[in-house]
Amino acid sequence: MAQTGQSPGELKALIDAAEGVWFEVFYSGDLNEAITVGDREYYLLPFKFSTKEKVITYFRRFWGVTMSNRMFCNLYTIKRNNRLYVIAGDPGIFTTIPRRVRVTSRTATRISVTAVLSMSEDYDEETMVVQYLIGKTGTGLRVLDRNKKDERFARCGRPG
Repeated sequence: MAQTGQSPGELKALIDAAEGVWFEVFYSGDLNEAITVGDREYYLLPFKFSTKEKVITYFRRFWGVTMSNRMFCNLYTIKRNNRLYVIAGDPGIFTTIPRRVRVTSRTATRISVTAVLSMSEDYDEETMVVQYLIGKTGTGLRVLDRNKKDERFARCGRPG
């Protein structure tokens, strides 16, 4: 669970980190350790992401259970010789960089945040407004939901 405060700047940092974890895992596959299954190529994930449990635990630093499980499913991994491999390819371009955040409501256990996401850190490019539901317990925060679900958060399925 992310240890952060609840100021707009700290919530922006949480969202920024949360939005990036799927890409960290996806792009960590070793291009020199590829296997082909059917007509698809897969890259070996590093040891720190060698099991489903390790990957989901990594996602859970910033995301709730449901979103973490969806993100894992949408990596399209396979297991060979007790190691995980991630499907090869380009996931495309995503609008993930928080430029502005605004707290829209707050309770003892939840914070609703509206964020303007951009493709650029420096200026607004192809922006998208996203609502996040953030859960809080003790001093930690996790993103429990996001109203706009791109491919990382799609209901689980396998490529055709």
